[in-house]
Amino acid sequence: MLALQVGAKVRVLGGPFAGRLGVISELDGKGGARVTLGLLSARVLLENLGSARDAARPSLKNSHRTPKAGDGADVRPSSTRSKKSRSPRRPPHK
Repeated sequence: MLALQVGAKVRVLGGPFAGRLGVISELDGKGGARVTLGLLSARVLLENLGSARDAARPSLKNSHRTPKAGDGADVRPSSTRSKKSRSPRRPPHK
């Protein structure tokens, strides 16, 4: 069994908050714990809690999007001007 204490980071394994990470804010003597899940705090049974260290975080290769080959077809040419820099429309000549 885990040595759960106040302030420990845990992962909820079962119930409506399964998969969420949280921090134990208080333990009760009835086999439950008050777990803070972001802005939400909920009572969770101790049997539904696991160590947050067991599940590794997925590593991101890069946070920037790299364009694929031929991905620039929908990009407008740099010679076009924005609407703010254009001169006002003139009425057509008759």
